[in-house]
Amino acid sequence: MSLKTWPLFAAAAFLSFTLGCRQKEEAALRVGSDAPALNVARWVKGDGPAGLEAGNVYVIEFWATWCPPCRDSIPHLTHLAHAYRDRVTFIGVSVWEQGSGQETEDHVDAFVSGMGDTMDYLVARDTESNTMADAWMRAAGQDGIPCAFIVDGNGKIAWIGHPMSSMEKEIDAVLAKADS
Repeated sequence: MSLKTWPLFAAAAFLSFTLGCRQKEEAALRVGSDAPALNVARWVKGDGPAGLEAGNVYVIEFWATWCPPCRDSIPHLTHLAHAYRDRVTFIGVSVWEQGSGQETEDHVDAFVSGMGDTMDYLVARDTESNTMADAWMRAAGQDGIPCAFIVDGNGKIAWIGHPMSSMEKEIDAVLAKADS
């Protein structure tokens, strides 16, 4: 790729990821649906819950190490995780990583470790067979990352979208409903 075409490629890649987190009409998983199971291969950072517990609010965010918009959203998610520390559990799930096996696991571990406190929330790794990506992303008609889901205290999907958009307002609305 020449230096002249690189800006066009970068712009196209950015748009495909930032515009990719949109609900498709035929999606089976929608706002109001029961949240799928939390079925991760392993926890990379922190000891996450074995499953989604009733009465708790969650933000489940899907990302990958190779995704520039995902890397850009990590500090924002950390800010939100700190702001809602006692009321919302934030979980980042690494999906669609390039490669497989131990080399990929080591790459994700090194990435998360290298982020340090900039990535200060629970982080998990999807299974080799993409269990989480299929149950959440594919079922919701999502093909772009980063993409976040808010799960309310009743275990229902309350919001699906790009984590840099109106997520904070949506979290506030979910928490307000829980308080009433």
